[in-house]
Amino acid sequence: MHASIWSAVPFLVVIPVALVTRQVLPGLMLGLLTGAYMLHPAPLAGIQALLSYIVKEIAVPDNLRLLVFLYGFGAFVGLVRVTGGVTGFAEWMSQRVRTERGAFAVTWLSSLVTFMAPDFRIITVAPVMERVFSRLKVATQKVAFVIDATSTPVCALIPIGTAFVGYMVGLIATAGRHQAVAGSPYRLYLMSIPLNFFAIAMIFFALYRTFFVREPRAAAANEADSQDRATLDSQQHGGNGRMRLRVAPQVAYLEAAGELAPPVRAGVRQAAGAPAGALSTADREAEDSYPDVMELVAERVPPDTFNLVLPLGLLLGLTLFLTWWDGHARAPGLWAALAQANAARAMLEALLLTLLVSTVWYAARRQPVDRILFGVLQGGNEMMGVNVLLVLVWAVSAVSTDLGFNTYVERTIGHLVPTSLIAPVLFLFGSAISYVIGSSFGTWGILLPLGFSLAATTHTALPLIVGAVFASGTFGGFASPLSDNTVAMATVMRLPVMDYARMKLRAALWVAAACTLAYAAAGVVLR
Repeated sequence: MHASIWSAVPFLVVIPVALVTRQVLPGLMLGLLTGAYMLHPAPLAGIQALLSYIVKEIAVPDNLRLLVFLYGFGAFVGLVRVTGGVTGFAEWMSQRVRTERGAFAVTWLSSLVTFMAPDFRIITVAPVMERVFSRLKVATQKVAFVIDATSTPVCALIPIGTAFVGYMVGLIATAGRHQAVAGSPYRLYLMSIPLNFFAIAMIFFALYRTFFVREPRAAAANEADSQDRATLDSQQHGGNGRMRLRVAPQVAYLEAAGELAPPVRAGVRQAAGAPAGALSTADREAEDSYPDVMELVAERVPPDTFNLVLPLGLLLGLTLFLTWWDGHARAPGLWAALAQANAARAMLEALLLTLLVSTVWYAARRQPVDRILFGVLQGGNEMMGVNVLLVLVWAVSAVSTDLGFNTYVERTIGHLVPTSLIAPVLFLFGSAISYVIGSSFGTWGILLPLGFSLAATTHTALPLIVGAVFASGTFGGFASPLSDNTVAMATVMRLPVMDYARMKLRAALWVAAACTLAYAAAGVVLR
């Protein structure tokens, strides 16, 4: 069984189950369970082995540090949302836009302060710019596309202050530990950033489409959008002016506190008068989705831009300083120190300090303690899905290593696929997976251990492999109709989900084709 085709069974279980269910977690759980029983076939021994792998991976100091960081980062985002910081920033932007070019310039510049997470950017920027561009009679699909192209692709490239960088560095550290790869995981991540061809190419494509492609005005479409919005607002608020939305069970306790009102269905297409049978499956799923609870609470808070600017500036400043401080004794110069530092530890320290200072700041500005606690806990809890995903990825990687998967890859795929084609094949394979499951995080978790094994056995440049894997996940996170970013954007901008996803896919396929050729060329050069 060791170092044979059977060692690949956990991954062979993970990928098909993820594709069928359109969810990564069931595939990872079933793959882990399969691998555990392959190593320990007794009735209870497999369950005990599964739990042992999970506990063992959580107990690794770097892994535990990453889990705390992700929860804390969610708490940070929750704080700035429920204290009016995001709303204040949105109002500040809307007051300074007068022309179409200026509106697009503000949209691009806003990525400098909303890059922490794609959903955060969409929730912050899209509602404001949708109204601005509607007044300027700009096609709604173009606006949505530009905001989307500056969400996931930008977040995948920013090396500080995001949940993305923490997750990516954590995956690299885990895969490197199983492959006995020496060196700093953060440094390897930095080296892979210029090789994330899809994210870079999509940003340049969006820049070109934004400022150099003249598209027809969409007065009629925007007028219809305005009517749809008015109808939706009327249905959501009813006759008494109070918003009525569906409430997720896990936050039903807020109803007793008066924060939310009784649940009703609030579908965009239904609000416009479309019959229920005319809705696509994806549209019905989007309409039945639960509201963003923190956004509902934030609507009751006076907007205050400083409640976003100060904590965000503090987080970025502390991250840079503490990262440099951690590495300055080992390497002279700013960039050398940043590359040699333990970035994961520095980011966590900066985040915890920011949370402490921000809490004092919000309390001093008369923010209620219960609202602060709600932002911390609700924001942190929203990252628990990512934490569970990470733990299962670590455990599946450990099981596959014990089954001899790395040796098997060396004996088979490593000798069958030319070295120059490893990166483009991995990029295409990962893009297909990420499009079907709609998850960049899930795709990275599935493919990065495989990529490290291929790099070790074929002597392919490791930064190129890492860049190709991250690029493939970025493709799905941007283009897939199942991506939460696609659904959120379509909902906010009043667009049919599948129509909007098809529009993005057409652009993404051209960019992906060019990136495939670029990875083939890089495979020849970086040998």
